[in-house]
Amino acid sequence: MTSAQLSILSKEIRERLAAARTSIGNRGPEWYQYDSLANLQNLERAFGDRYLPLLDSAAGKSVADIGCGDGDLAFFLESLGCHVDAIDFQDSNHNGMQAIRVLKRHLASNIEIVDVDLDSQFKLPRSHYDLAVFLGILYHLKNPLYVMERLAMHARYCVLSTRVARCFPDDTPMPPNQPIAYLLGEYELNRDESNFWIFSHAGLKRLIERAHWRILEYASVGDTRSSTPVDRKRDERVFCLLESHYGLANVDLLHGWHEPETGGSRWTAKQFSARINLTARAGPDRIRMRVYVPDWLGPRRLDIAIDGVPTAPVILDQPGYHDVVRSFRARGKSSIVASFQLDGALPPDAKDDRERGIVVVSLDCE
Repeated sequence: MTSAQLSILSKEIRERLAAARTSIGNRGPEWYQYDSLANLQNLERAFGDRYLPLLDSAAGKSVADIGCGDGDLAFFLESLGCHVDAIDFQDSNHNGMQAIRVLKRHLASNIEIVDVDLDSQFKLPRSHYDLAVFLGILYHLKNPLYVMERLAMHARYCVLSTRVARCFPDDTPMPPNQPIAYLLGEYELNRDESNFWIFSHAGLKRLIERAHWRILEYASVGDTRSSTPVDRKRDERVFCLLESHYGLANVDLLHGWHEPETGGSRWTAKQFSARINLTARAGPDRIRMRVYVPDWLGPRRLDIAIDGVPTAPVILDQPGYHDVVRSFRARGKSSIVASFQLDGALPPDAKDDRERGIVVVSLDCE
């Protein structure tokens, strides 16, 4: 997809939605006043052409549009061939989610509309999404870390936008590189009590990291010099593309893996393997795997092959965390298969019916 094609598609959907609202007329609810589809242009401005392949690959994929409003973006994603769950909270939605329901009927749409309170211990309607769209919602949440971690458990990728700040409300610069979050007063921003946390750039990146996401793209628009949490004229927004690594969601697990533990690490069997996608990174030539050896497990020899080519084995003879790094030649490949074999594993027993080889915390290319 090109920028021109994106502009044409978004224009078509915008006109279709405007015609639907006109046709519904006074029988309809109070419509959301902001242009949700403008986020498509914001993402393109932030990421450039690197954003467009994400739309190209969306057809046939499952997408969660979280904080969907009246559903404009959900209907656009459906037009690309996505299976869309449009998720919002009826109690805080501008019109109690009446608008998106009316539009769905009028457009004969197949999107699924789901009422979810993100400030509760919520559940999403599907166990897996290829993409979560999460635009302009984070600073409205009481518990953003909890929500971001839950999303990492269910979605492989996330497009996120949120407000950030470089200065405190009194114009004092926030300390650079410090992970800061400013808690807004009840009516301090736009006289809207639903606003809570405004992060510094370092604070947002720390939150993303702690919630088991990797940043693939990161850019900001607006006042990028003196933004504050409270001044409408000094608003700065971050747009980022994230990849989950919770439970090794960033790779395709082939065989020999058990379900994630708390925190996202996984036990393996004696033999295990994974396919690692290379297309999202510029010239990766090394794999890095972080493993954890419990003090009661004993030493392990780990043999590694990349696309069938053996590399030097690793001796894990000390308890604790170990980073295993091995080089390879990409040679224009879109993915590689990393295969691992241990010299021993704990057999199933009365307390645990799994064969347990080693604990893998993360696996990626760099």
